[in-house]
Amino acid sequence: MVDLLIRNGTLVTSEGILRADIAISGEKIDGVGTPGSFTGAAKEYDARDKYVMPGLIDPHVHAAHPFRNQVSDDDCYTTMVSAAHGGTTCIIDFAIQWDKNKSIIETIDLRRKQLESDAVVDFGLHATPTKSSRETIEAVSGAILQGVPSFKVYMIYRTQGRMVDDAVLHGLLEEMRGKNALLMVHAENAPIAEFNQELALAQGRNRASEFPLVKPNIVEAEAVNRAVYLNKVAGSGLYIAHLSTKEGLEIIRNAQVQGQRVLAETCPHYLTLTGETYKRSDGERFICSPPLRSQDDLDALWRGIADGTISVVSSDHCGFGTEQKGLGKGDFSETPNGLPGIETRLPVIYTEGVLKKRITLIQMVEVLSTNAARIFGLYPRKGSIRPGSDADITIFDPNDTRVLTADKLHGAVDWTPYDGMRTQGFACATILRGKFIVSEGRLRVERGFGKFVGREIKPETWPC
Repeated sequence: MVDLLIRNGTLVTSEGILRADIAISGEKIDGVGTPGSFTGAAKEYDARDKYVMPGLIDPHVHAAHPFRNQVSDDDCYTTMVSAAHGGTTCIIDFAIQWDKNKSIIETIDLRRKQLESDAVVDFGLHATPTKSSRETIEAVSGAILQGVPSFKVYMIYRTQGRMVDDAVLHGLLEEMRGKNALLMVHAENAPIAEFNQELALAQGRNRASEFPLVKPNIVEAEAVNRAVYLNKVAGSGLYIAHLSTKEGLEIIRNAQVQGQRVLAETCPHYLTLTGETYKRSDGERFICSPPLRSQDDLDALWRGIADGTISVVSSDHCGFGTEQKGLGKGDFSETPNGLPGIETRLPVIYTEGVLKKRITLIQMVEVLSTNAARIFGLYPRKGSIRPGSDADITIFDPNDTRVLTADKLHGAVDWTPYDGMRTQGFACATILRGKFIVSEGRLRVERGFGKFVGREIKPETWPC
């Protein structure tokens, strides 16, 4: 007898779509078979007229992100609650070296403890160094031993103390070559953005509508080009975070055609919203980096997902509420960057992608789950529904239609970038390691149920 039998669902994985029953024993998938092929279960769930998918994975999440003397309204717990309600069973957050007196390993340990006590979904970490020194490069091997084989670096935010220079960026790429590690890069050209911002502020142009002019497409595209070239020289692997421009996309596409190991993600807001949003009376809420772009960029990114150039759609969730977004009193330079979106990722991508025939249902599962598992060292433990895999499952109702409003979501943020958007398709149940963590609209587990997941990157599984 198995512990849980999911019956009559339509299984959607990267390998295809079929009607299937799924048997679960303990925390693992026990078997996948045709409807009616399993008998005897302690508990059954009828998934008729539902899609059954691998638990979603969000590899780019900022929980409890600091801004000056406070942190985002969405803390570690509420971010994970939102994730669970959105069908996400595993996130990867960031161990940012805010305190430069602490080593990368100490920073990882501290962040892990912060998340573990509040976790309701499983989680991993990206090491995020802020020191341009040999110490940063030498930390790679130790982080790998801690189950943290991915680093993220910022090519911008010099004044915030987060930026690393090109020497360390290149050094990390060289150090990671052959070590089964991966470098994620926030690619923006710091000198151009800083120059543009100083000029805009000197001229009194500090409103949200000026923000995309401070960081035009060249700011991202040049930094992507530089990182791609450094990766080519190093012969390593590179992951471009939150891609937003058609120019950056073309650079990545060309690199992939030439055989480089360059991967890319984008986010729902770059696929649905444009820079015109900054002209709204509440435009400062939408300040994020890179900025929202043009319709041409948006359309190009969808094509990039469809042709496989972009492998992942992450949320880049950073949950600052309206009061926090108003701290700058409309001045973009004083406004915290980042948008909430971890809970709405699935319905937005299904509505705007699958229903509008920009991507297929299988591609949606790939960019929301399987590809992230393959890239970041979670596959086939996660991102897959096969015997022996973690029983992480998202049950998705494609006929559930709603108008998105903040009061219907489950985090601490009092607004959503998609307010008023009519969407179709929502997670109706989320299963993590064989246990329902969300069902019937309710959270079913306590803080601490989620576990830290150590990862082992295997480049041979990458989707490019």
